[in-house]
Amino acid sequence: MKVLVIHRQETVLRSIKQQLEQWHVEAYCNGLEGLMAAKMASFDLILCGQDLPVVTGIEVVRSIRNLSMNRHTPVVLLAEGTETPEHARIFHLLDANLMTMDEVSAMKNLVIE
Repeated sequence: MKVLVIHRQETVLRSIKQQLEQWHVEAYCNGLEGLMAAKMASFDLILCGQDLPVVTGIEVVRSIRNLSMNRHTPVVLLAEGTETPEHARIFHLLDANLMTMDEVSAMKNLVIE
């Protein structure tokens, strides 16, 4: 399984890479680099922070859905705890899910055949 992770904090990127070490994980610290990766390669899953430098998480997902070979790839936005009902509506419109870091950690136990 090939996973794209985009998050502004290096510690979060390292943590996710360790937790999902059984999968191929590509990690980027800003939205523009992550978006370029999504336009150049196919992924099975995309995990994305919301507050990213250069291009925000919402903008990344919108661009992926409109202009990328990953337009049908499952996208998970990482919860920050400040989400509003308006955020939920936007995530739904972008066909993206919201997960906490605890839920991402639980993914390490998934077996994909």
